[in-house]
Amino acid sequence: MATYKILSLDGGGVWALVQVKALMAIYGGETVTGHQVLSNFDMAAANSGGSIVLGGLVANKTLGEILALFMDEKNRRSIFQPTKSVLDTLIRWALKTGPKYDTAAKLVAFNTLLGPTGALTLPQAAAPIPAKGSGKPVHLLIMGFDFDRQLAAFFRSAEASRPGWGAGSATTACTLAEAIHASSTPPVAYFDAPTAFGKNRYWDGAIAAYNNPVNAAVAEALVMGAAPGDIRALTIGTGTKRLHGPPVDNAPPLQMSREKTSLTHDLGELSGALTDDPPDVASFMAHVLSGGPPKTPAGVQSRIVRMSPMISPDRTNGVDPPDWRIPTGFTTDSFTHLTNLALDALDQPDVDLIASYGDLWIQDGALNHPVRMNADSLKAEIGRDRFSAARADWNALTGD
Repeated sequence: MATYKILSLDGGGVWALVQVKALMAIYGGETVTGHQVLSNFDMAAANSGGSIVLGGLVANKTLGEILALFMDEKNRRSIFQPTKSVLDTLIRWALKTGPKYDTAAKLVAFNTLLGPTGALTLPQAAAPIPAKGSGKPVHLLIMGFDFDRQLAAFFRSAEASRPGWGAGSATTACTLAEAIHASSTPPVAYFDAPTAFGKNRYWDGAIAAYNNPVNAAVAEALVMGAAPGDIRALTIGTGTKRLHGPPVDNAPPLQMSREKTSLTHDLGELSGALTDDPPDVASFMAHVLSGGPPKTPAGVQSRIVRMSPMISPDRTNGVDPPDWRIPTGFTTDSFTHLTNLALDALDQPDVDLIASYGDLWIQDGALNHPVRMNADSLKAEIGRDRFSAARADWNALTGD
């Protein structure tokens, strides 16, 4: 039985650096090249920050070089350049939310960071990257939201269609850099205008509910003829912020709290929700689409393997109910600060904090977000709550 392997990369801005760290842990360190990683897959799907990681992989940068796209402050600030609009400043002052960054400047940054590969169309960029199993070029799938048509936009490197399933054309009207640009432009609290090239305008793919694009990738694979039972998907997130327990008033630091509502508070929550991955929805939908657990290797619960750090308190093993504690190496203040960092963290100490938490997660010192979990107890129902266990599942599914 030939398997069909998918790499799926969530959005999450600067937090996407943890995806690079995960790929380093799985595929052999910072000197591994992007093409070496992608050759393990038949498809690579991505949104927003994850699409920046994908761009680095397609450009055949080493994983160390891709990590530097996020860790180097000059690189970060070239992507997130402040808007010069006085009106935007006034909106942020009045509503406590509003656009902060210049959309047009971001494309200039991507063209610089990706080099000649950024100027290729998606079919051209994918052509020199054959999948090990099929020998065909890896299928690239980048998510966006068509501003004018008000629907999801899929940027593809090859046609995805067959009789009875409709037609999905390969994308030749834009470059790789432009597709990534379209995918990584969250509105309201971040960028000042939709991406525009040709006659089309786009927002971040999260607006189409594809911040975690794995369910779209699995559906794409089915349309392209893969059998559900042959699909294997590695979905790597950028961090899910979650405290335990049902929300209560005056909650202690490690439990979810009920917040007071107001216009400015709710606008901020709404703008944040646009780029959030609803907990375990996309991964669980992909689990269902791929046929669930039957005929998976012994001990493996799903063909979908979810790896993403939980920014949450950790529980002492063997204690029920759990004894919740701050993850090792963090204080209450530093952990609380981490939970409040947005996708546009730019200051070096903040990015270093994200990176250190990513390392802790990979070392099993922080919880992993599984395919499905209990929202109050944070216990895994499908999938694994530690990185090493998720990696073992992926190895079992792929024979690596």
